[in-house]
Amino acid sequence: MMGMLQRFASYVMRGRRQAVVVGLLFTILPLFGWVSNVIVSLVTLRKGAKEGAIVLLWIILPAVVVASIGNRLIILYGIIGGSLFTYVLALVLRQTQSWKAVLTASLLLGLLAVLLVHAWIPNITQVWINQFDHYALLVKNQFNVVVDTSRLQFFAKFATGFQVAFITLSVLINLILARGFQSMLYNPGQLRPELKTVRLSLWEVLILLVIGLLSFLGIAIAQDAISVVGLIFVLAGLSAIHALADLRNVANKWIFLFYVLLVVFFPYVAAALIIFAVIDSVFNLRYRLKRNT
Repeated sequence: MMGMLQRFASYVMRGRRQAVVVGLLFTILPLFGWVSNVIVSLVTLRKGAKEGAIVLLWIILPAVVVASIGNRLIILYGIIGGSLFTYVLALVLRQTQSWKAVLTASLLLGLLAVLLVHAWIPNITQVWINQFDHYALLVKNQFNVVVDTSRLQFFAKFATGFQVAFITLSVLINLILARGFQSMLYNPGQLRPELKTVRLSLWEVLILLVIGLLSFLGIAIAQDAISVVGLIFVLAGLSAIHALADLRNVANKWIFLFYVLLVVFFPYVAAALIIFAVIDSVFNLRYRLKRNT
């Protein structure tokens, strides 16, 4: 399997034509469009902004054609939230060689997206409530299943931020895969140590605390933003967990169990990871543990 992936990455990096052809192929394949964003990231990381931009322009061409026919949402989710977002974060990683910088850029761009949505559609929460009511009625008519709309109305307060956070996570996964391919081809073993060094700054902790407080007070834009900020701290917490597990020589079975618990009890484990990331940002747990070993 690894050999097949290495041959795939090697072929893509053989030249611009190969990257464009393979990227276009995956763009038109259902459910595999994300692979084209991985290719854009890989080319950008290795060959720079110009080559990455050329491949990007070719890859988004089918989406532009579809959008011109009438599906305008593909501009928002496919081009801006997918390919362009991935390209920008790949540039950040290439220039800084820092996953902390990538998470910081993701945080700022995510908050900007939430701000723009609320500025463009001030009653966005009501828009989501209407959408949820429509889908609940559709499910009831077609499947005779009654959906509790009161819970959906509560979720509407966070729906925009949740979408932004989900898009951000998918883009970060694409970037990690691209960095993995780059490491596989040119710098074996590079990726894992990089991912274990993420430690957020105190000003990002302050942003989390302010947005959390405003969200608790019922400020609509803060309630949407909390998912974006929370995602960044969850990922930073995972980085700290892996770094400390390496320092303590924790067995892989315990790491696997931790991820099982993360999936099964996600809200609780995610909250614990956020707290852990905050503590690491303030006290630098990695440094303290290294000093004591």
